[in-house]
Amino acid sequence: MEQKGRSVTAEVVAILQALHQTLDASPKILDDPIAPLLIDPTGEIYQATIAFLDSASRSVKSSFRTVFNMRSRYTEDCLAESVVRGVRQYVILGAGLDTFAYRQPAWASSIRIYEVDHPASQEWKRGRLEAAKVRVPENLVFAPIDFEKTSLRKGLSDAGFDFRAVTFLSLLGVTQYLTAEAIDALFQFVRVLPQGSEIVFEIIVPDDLMPANEAAVFAAASSGAAERGEPWLTILRPTELQPKLIGMGFSRVTHLSPEAADERYFQGRRDDLAAWSGAQMMRAVV
Repeated sequence: MEQKGRSVTAEVVAILQALHQTLDASPKILDDPIAPLLIDPTGEIYQATIAFLDSASRSVKSSFRTVFNMRSRYTEDCLAESVVRGVRQYVILGAGLDTFAYRQPAWASSIRIYEVDHPASQEWKRGRLEAAKVRVPENLVFAPIDFEKTSLRKGLSDAGFDFRAVTFLSLLGVTQYLTAEAIDALFQFVRVLPQGSEIVFEIIVPDDLMPANEAAVFAAASSGAAERGEPWLTILRPTELQPKLIGMGFSRVTHLSPEAADERYFQGRRDDLAAWSGAQMMRAVV
């Protein structure tokens, strides 16, 4: 976190989603016309990100764009399926500069969207939206929560969340910053929501589940996060997490392996985008 709530991590994600719109072939993994409006090409973070990408290999450049765009695409695909099944609320945990609410398709108008983030981060984002003249949709609720002072349950309750409604939650780029205990508490929170509720989330996996070149990149990312005061605390192994979640009472747990992600999103592309192994997606249904 930087001055006035500005999040380096959130801004880098938005930059990479914006770059995907111009640098990669169509069809896009994620069509996002809003992300380019929320970034500052003259800013220090943008310039530092571009400098890093310029110094990186071609595969690293494309892979960074892949990670952030594919995870949002997969989440939104799962959300679309869930709305058909009766989901009526969408909670974006650690929303950052997430743009779904501002480019939502017609089917999303039937759901209420809650963006959960630190109050300072949310104030910063709202300033970006206002400067870019991006309209805040009527079905969006900002839920500012300082987790050092307020629980997720209390914060959502204060924002008008309906605990009786079937709910979809997303958690992208966050688990590595949480303790194992905090992650378990979040899963327990989801587990007691109405049947059919679910959470889609991203995990960072151990080095032995990724090629050496990826492991080096993730090590550098972890080191950079620690220098910013945001150390990575938890690395998760899908084959261990899957049975654990079933044991907690989830009815179905799906792991999107890199091979499955490649088959689903990257077949027949005219660029060099491909799934990465270091960051993987999972889906747990109550």
